[in-house]
Amino acid sequence: MNSAEPWPQVYITRKGRRVLIRPVRPDDAERMVAFLARLSPETRYRRFHMPVPDPPRRELLRRLGETVDLPPQRGMALIALTDDTIVGSARWVREQENASAEAAVVVQDDYQGEGIGSLLLRGLVQTARAAGVTTLYAYVHPDNRRILDLLRRAQLPTSTRLEGPLMRVEVDISNWSDAVTERTMNPTRSERSSYSEDGA
Repeated sequence: MNSAEPWPQVYITRKGRRVLIRPVRPDDAERMVAFLARLSPETRYRRFHMPVPDPPRRELLRRLGETVDLPPQRGMALIALTDDTIVGSARWVREQENASAEAAVVVQDDYQGEGIGSLLLRGLVQTARAAGVTTLYAYVHPDNRRILDLLRRAQLPTSTRLEGPLMRVEVDISNWSDAVTERTMNPTRSERSSYSEDGA
């Protein structure tokens, strides 16, 4: 996924499933509602840091508002799709023109462990760096080994500190390069020839 290449990007996951990565669009709202509704209560808890058991549609739309309508100068949201179904999402958001931005990644439970999270994180690093962001930070539960392992595999300079019950993880992306992210954050095989987004 080279930042100079057009979206979308298509990959084959570790389990042989085709996944498409592209920026989110306003017309993805209903797909995003369905995606969040499919997440297990534990995965929703780790994403939102609070219990979100079977949230009603209105609440999901409220939570999605900043993601699907994110102004370009404030951040970027990416989604991963199989066929026309969202199975992962990620976004970075910054306040004003700060060089740091908050990031989040979540993958549907039955698609976890296939490398989709790594692809989404790589897309966040590339798009954030291109926008002048030098630090991505996230708040995670200290026992969330999956996301901590994802950041470890990225091999980017990382610092952590506890803030109440959560851990603030800061990732220095100032020296990011395509070569580093291609080597450390691409656990899947790409499929890029003559692909149309209509096939999402």
